[in-house]
Amino acid sequence: MTDSASVHAETPSAVPARANSPLRAVRSLTFILLYSLFVVLVMGAGQRLLIWPLITILPKRRLAIVRAWLQFNARATFALARGVGDLRLTILGEIPRDPVVVVMNHQSILDIPLGVLMMPGPYPIIPTRDRYAKGVPGISPLARLARFPFLSQGRSATREELLALKDAADSVAAGDNSLLIYPEGHRTHHGEVAPFMKSGLALILPRANRPVYCIVADGMWHARTFWDAALRFAGLRVTARVLGPFAPPGRGDVDEFLDELRARMIEAIEELRRH
Repeated sequence: MTDSASVHAETPSAVPARANSPLRAVRSLTFILLYSLFVVLVMGAGQRLLIWPLITILPKRRLAIVRAWLQFNARATFALARGVGDLRLTILGEIPRDPVVVVMNHQSILDIPLGVLMMPGPYPIIPTRDRYAKGVPGISPLARLARFPFLSQGRSATREELLALKDAADSVAAGDNSLLIYPEGHRTHHGEVAPFMKSGLALILPRANRPVYCIVADGMWHARTFWDAALRFAGLRVTARVLGPFAPPGRGDVDEFLDELRARMIEAIEELRRH
């Protein structure tokens, strides 16, 4: 699945074309302003006025309603990014319409919409930093609507966090959801793959017991934050590659499995940047 333009991924030292162009800055700022309005007026108001009433009326359709809503927001985000921000996205490979666990690298503010866009099966539960649980218009209500587990990313998980991760893994094992995980925990500065935070994955992967895929995306690290995106988003050329499937590890094999998975992701990014 790709858009109409074929693109090449960027090297970590490369700056997108027209990096110092005033037009590029204007398009970047226009995109981020429109995207912010979309998050507040469409995503936020839509959840309050449409999605929650639908779920109240049709509680048995909750999973299907949330899946459709997540997909709508992801597709609308990238339609806006292409139309206003001149983003070009190429996707290599695909993820099946089955419950799966997806591990993805973390470069930008649009990684989550991209991951959702690429997962056509049951909607993904996404472990999320607890600072997004409240106070972020549109985003916080969406995370609560989709029942994402909120994590403090401390040295050890709390009892509540462990229970939330177990519930998420059980939902995937039952076939109701997929999982989308950003194991680095933070967006990286130049698109490198940072070391993984393994404790949550050690619990989730064996318990979910579903095929594991990787999404390796490169080219969006110039939009690491909203401020970066406001200045440098326009004209990005992004490539996302699917790796897998990989058999889920047993409880005693998680560390080795994750080390190999990270090595594969690093190799995939290096290959994207060579072409």
